[in-house]
Amino acid sequence: MKNLYIYLFPLVMDIIISGVLFISVYRFSEAKVEGWIVGATMAVWAVIYSLISWLCGYIVNKDNAHKVVLSSCIGISLVAAGFLVFDGLYTQFLWLILTGCCGAFFFAPFQIYLKRFIPGNAGIIRTTALYTGAWSLGFSLGPLAFRLLSQQNAFIFFIVCGVAMVLGLIAVEKFAKSPEEISVAAYDGNVKNIYEGLPDLVWVGYLVSGVGCLTISLVRTMGPFRGVALLNFTKDEMSMIMFIVSLLQSLTGLLMIFSKKWMYKKIPGLLLNGAGILALLGFGFCNSYIGFVISAVFFGIYAGCFYFFFVFHSLVHPTKSAKYIAGNETIVGVSGVVSPVLAGLLVTPASSGWSFFTGAILVIAAMVGQQIMLARHKNISI
Repeated sequence: MKNLYIYLFPLVMDIIISGVLFISVYRFSEAKVEGWIVGATMAVWAVIYSLISWLCGYIVNKDNAHKVVLSSCIGISLVAAGFLVFDGLYTQFLWLILTGCCGAFFFAPFQIYLKRFIPGNAGIIRTTALYTGAWSLGFSLGPLAFRLLSQQNAFIFFIVCGVAMVLGLIAVEKFAKSPEEISVAAYDGNVKNIYEGLPDLVWVGYLVSGVGCLTISLVRTMGPFRGVALLNFTKDEMSMIMFIVSLLQSLTGLLMIFSKKWMYKKIPGLLLNGAGILALLGFGFCNSYIGFVISAVFFGIYAGCFYFFFVFHSLVHPTKSAKYIAGNETIVGVSGVVSPVLAGLLVTPASSGWSFFTGAILVIAAMVGQQIMLARHKNISI
């Protein structure tokens, strides 16, 4: 398992980003502002992230990817310092915008940079699972930082993390022995040996994971809103719930390294969406901390599966991966705007459960659509 250290960078970056998103949602919820303002926190970040990610497709290449990633790490350190020094409630929107910029200038270019550290025989399953597990684990640790540390110390920790990434990237570029760059042909050769002749199910991935992205944006904004504003959960309790969601997402993503064929089968599809439905109903119906914890476990499993499902069906195609991945980014960006904004506009603390019921209905619709699409391919053998 060579070059696993390279996956530390998305892990650390997402620690900072998820921490920023969590504390912003928490502070607005604690201030008892209107729901649409809480929803706007994720939406502002998502709009900037999706636009800059789209722009990166035109300006980033294998020659400048390292410099772009390095600049994003410097930027996120400065953003964490900004949160620490200028901590006004509504000033957070400025830092959220800049966090979106730094995140976009990191993740899209990093995937280009990452190719330098993946041997040609690494395999699509291994790469997808490790990357999904790494960034998901990072997303779980950000909220946890605010449970273990004071707000001031958490942002100091984020500054240290950003500086560590800068130094790490400089060291990697200067000292690490970089394996031969992997090419599209190398991926294609590996993919064709295993999945050659199987149907293109990217639209199944778009449907299932598009709804999944909508619901995870919902959970990360309306979850703290409902928990804090209505149920009076503390910062520690709410950060633990968000930690559990992302931790289970990460562990599930890593376990997908043992995957082979479930991405083409109907029964696993039912189980995947079933976990999401149970979780959303739990968030909507439960009024206790333990109920939220159990729901977080189910939702984390659901999220880890659908993110893997999403990326797999986009990468597995021998010739259209670039186009399909662009579709992924569009879906992630749009869902990050639509879901929290609509939920924030339509709910009050007392009615916040209805947003989760709506999410469950969407997952049910996606599950039915997935089963219909898979039924068209009855003789998939792998």
